[in-house]
Amino acid sequence: MLAILNVNTPFFALVLCGYLAARYRLLPENSVPALNTFVLYFALPCMLFRFSSGTPFHQILNLPVFLAYMMTGLTVLAIFAAAIRFAAGEGVRESAFASLAAAWSNWGYMGIALIPALLGQAALAPLIAAGMADLLVVISAGLALASLEHRGNGGVGDALRGALLHVARNPLIWAVILGTGFSAFGFRLPVALEQLAQLLGQAAGPVALFTIGVSLYRPGTRVWRGDVLLISGAKLLFHPCLAALVALYVFHLPWLEARTLVLMAALPVAGTVFLFAERQGANAERIAASILVSTALAFVSFSALCWALGLRLPG
Repeated sequence: MLAILNVNTPFFALVLCGYLAARYRLLPENSVPALNTFVLYFALPCMLFRFSSGTPFHQILNLPVFLAYMMTGLTVLAIFAAAIRFAAGEGVRESAFASLAAAWSNWGYMGIALIPALLGQAALAPLIAAGMADLLVVISAGLALASLEHRGNGGVGDALRGALLHVARNPLIWAVILGTGFSAFGFRLPVALEQLAQLLGQAAGPVALFTIGVSLYRPGTRVWRGDVLLISGAKLLFHPCLAALVALYVFHLPWLEARTLVLMAALPVAGTVFLFAERQGANAERIAASILVSTALAFVSFSALCWALGLRLPG
């Protein structure tokens, strides 16, 4: 367990550093959009491109992993949305974003750095394959569901168009597509561009984790509420348990791939859910609180899960 904490602690400490920097105003208030722009449009795409271009084509296009994580995410989305819609009596839009928070892990900013440190670089290929299931299907389904409220008869078509537009604009998807194309045809970047991509890719992990912390500081947000704890519990407990069942007993995935999916599902709520909720006029404060609480609790729950999965690390 000590070896697991030795690996996990620096990653979560980077998040804490970002939070403290925002809390004590060491950064300007408008720093989050700038940091997000650097990570989302420069650092992470370069890292994903370099890995996917240097990985055999069939490892990235891992259909069983894609389908397993897609089934897991859609199941969480459907169950949680139905529960909030019919048991709690909330609207379609609020139900959609609460369920999307329970189904969408922060694998982009946190998992890409943390999971390979625990499972080795071989975990990156299934992580990217599973991540594509999120980006292409699960997130699109959540946004489409949220768009159905107050749309009338044209709701389904408008929702699907909006979801497809979101997919087309995502730089992470294009980075993986371009990288797999390079891998399939044996292309290579010129040396200068390869060095630039390497420098930007190496910055992805630390800057992304620091950015998470900066974005978590939201003065005045009410944190310890029943609905926030419910979303956080679904994200940190129900999602990984379901991922384990689907990966091991439905798709019978190899142990490395199954553990990758379970650890992905056990990560806290993705920060981008807040941006989408705020843009569509949903209860963004609840989503922000769920991101903060799930990130804080994940240090304990994620480390305990690593121990339960039998990770054996040196030291």
